[in-house]
Amino acid sequence: MKQPVIVGVDGTPDSLHAAGWAADEARRRGAPLLLLHGHEPALLGDADRERQAAEHALHDALTQLREQHPDVEARAELVARPEAELLTERGREAGMIVLGSRRPGPVAGFLLGSVGLRVVSRTPCPVVMVRGGEAVRRPPRGAVVAGVPPEEDEATAVLDFAFETAAVNGVPLRAARAWALPTLFPNRTGVLGLSDRPDELDAEHRRKLVRLLKPWRRRYPDIAVTEHVERGFAADMLVNLAAGARLLVVGRSSTPGSRYVGHVVHATLHFANAPVAVVPTP
Repeated sequence: MKQPVIVGVDGTPDSLHAAGWAADEARRRGAPLLLLHGHEPALLGDADRERQAAEHALHDALTQLREQHPDVEARAELVARPEAELLTERGREAGMIVLGSRRPGPVAGFLLGSVGLRVVSRTPCPVVMVRGGEAVRRPPRGAVVAGVPPEEDEATAVLDFAFETAAVNGVPLRAARAWALPTLFPNRTGVLGLSDRPDELDAEHRRKLVRLLKPWRRRYPDIAVTEHVERGFAADMLVNLAAGARLLVVGRSSTPGSRYVGHVVHATLHFANAPVAVVPTP
């Protein structure tokens, strides 16, 4: 049986929008869908009433999704545990976790200090952040954009998920890698100096990316793949490429216990105008 797509639902419009995205993705993957809500019993107030309200919101969300996606096997579960802790644990059995979020404001991004940051940094499966609103509804033929890390083992995890997603959605894939010019490097005479041949370096990075992609091209011959190599900062490049994309896929270190997800993940989650999948890498 396929691993489930799990979506965190709390009854807010943003979480319901994410649930719709998750249901569509579950349908394309032939996977079951689980609507999950972690409910923390209130220290003050009426705990029973709060639980009933949570149950009602979850039931309404499930009913709506079953009406909109009758071909998806969907169920809902309410668990008396903190949301981040629950989602992180269930990530061990999931194909992906999907969370909804608002578009960031001019000062702070939507993840800082939130459940989302803890889930993204700790969950052992890919976590997809979906923003609410018309501006981020998935384009009908938008490509999957993969930010390819420099290390091969990290790139493998990102490309596995990106190619699978492009395949089940029937869309092209764009593999993107940024490179920076070192201040000093050994030239042909063995002397450290400034580069006067950036075009050669760009071509070499492109050749490396083409070689790296060969196994996935053979495995997914029906996917139209393009390479994008750019001198500059990876975060800026990926935010720009995300415009019009169906999904942006980035990697993050899976160091046990670490909450650090890296500046590329932070930047894309804050500013990319597309759903962002964060894939744990070795």
